Amino acid sequence: MNTAIAATKNKKLALTISELASRYNHSNLADGKSPKTVKWYDEILRLFCMYVKVNPQSEDISLFNIDLVRDYILYLRHKPKFQGHPYTPEQSELLSPKTVQCHVRALKAFSSWLYVEGHTRDNRLKNLKLPKAPTKVIQPLTPQEIKKVVVRIKRSSPTRWRNYVILVTLLDTGLRASEIASIPLGQVNFEGGYIKVMGKGAKERIVPIGKFVQMRLLQYCEGIRPKLGNNDCDSLFLSCRGKPITTNTIKLIFSRLAKSSGIDRLHAHLCRHTFAINYLLNGGDIFSLQEILGHTTLEMVRHYLRFTSSQITARQHEYSPMDRLYSKGKEAKTGEVITSPVANDISTFSNSGGPSEYLRKSSKQVVCHR
Repeated sequence: MNTAIAATKNKKLALTISELASRYNHSNLADGKSPKTVKWYDEILRLFCMYVKVNPQSEDISLFNIDLVRDYILYLRHKPKFQGHPYTPEQSELLSPKTVQCHVRALKAFSSWLYVEGHTRDNRLKNLKLPKAPTKVIQPLTPQEIKKVVVRIKRSSPTRWRNYVILVTLLDTGLRASEIASIPLGQVNFEGGYIKVMGKGAKERIVPIGKFVQMRLLQYCEGIRPKLGNNDCDSLFLSCRGKPITTNTIKLIFSRLAKSSGIDRLHAHLCRHTFAINYLLNGGDIFSLQEILGHTTLEMVRHYLRFTSSQITARQHEYSPMDRLYSKGKEAKTGEVITSPVANDISTFSNSGGPSEYLRKSSKQVVCHR
């Protein structure tokens, strides 16, 4: 009996890294991970296997250790973008530190799986630290930029009207591109003012929508969507052929909008950042924002807090007890006079009204082209 167990263990240890990477892919599929997540792990491990195959001995699982992965990290730091990609041409720009960090995350997850499944006697990358990546401040779209993008969409055709509704919905809800592309028609609740969304990890959540977007969605559903054809299709947003739109459709829409508006940094996920930051600036709390965005932890929400901290500090001056006690040119009960209180000199982001204020003011100008 003991001999049979030992033989099984030795057989597991005899598998190559490529073979184990293939088994890991099957395991992720069996665990019900999303196709996007499975593809992400598979692609990263494919590149790692290509790296170790240069030296055939490195394919041996016994050589999978911290030193091998550290050498791989150094290799990645000097690797041009899209090198070896089957479709996209290689670029002179190197992989970003964030991309390198993502590769190491995937390899650490692979290492943990190897240990749990009994392919290694210990978690060999347990003590490997993630390489540092700079944390960049998220710059949301300004009210002026939002206005510039909105006016570039001429609602002269059903597809352009659809694109307009997609834009304002993303700005008002913070949905991911994949989420808005897959919303079923029946999941929009106009009476309750919310959308049921199936997010990452097959987790359903409720996302509230404002009255302005409710009005636009209702106009789209009643007057625009039927013109796109295929009444049997269950998807909310349809292509010009009456088929459900895809994430690539969303990317193409925003790529064209970025060119036409002159805002090169515009993309669908920037609308998500813009929503989150304005939600906090307008008084929302991080816990409800976490639920709306569908994050499992507060880690990502804290990135938005870093941006809003300076904005909130400036806004707080408007409500400073001492500034309100001493109004300009007037004496307080203490007999002191402040001729130029700080509060009167502060101009905050909120003075512009934010995207929601712009959309509210422009709602009277929106006409449904039938």
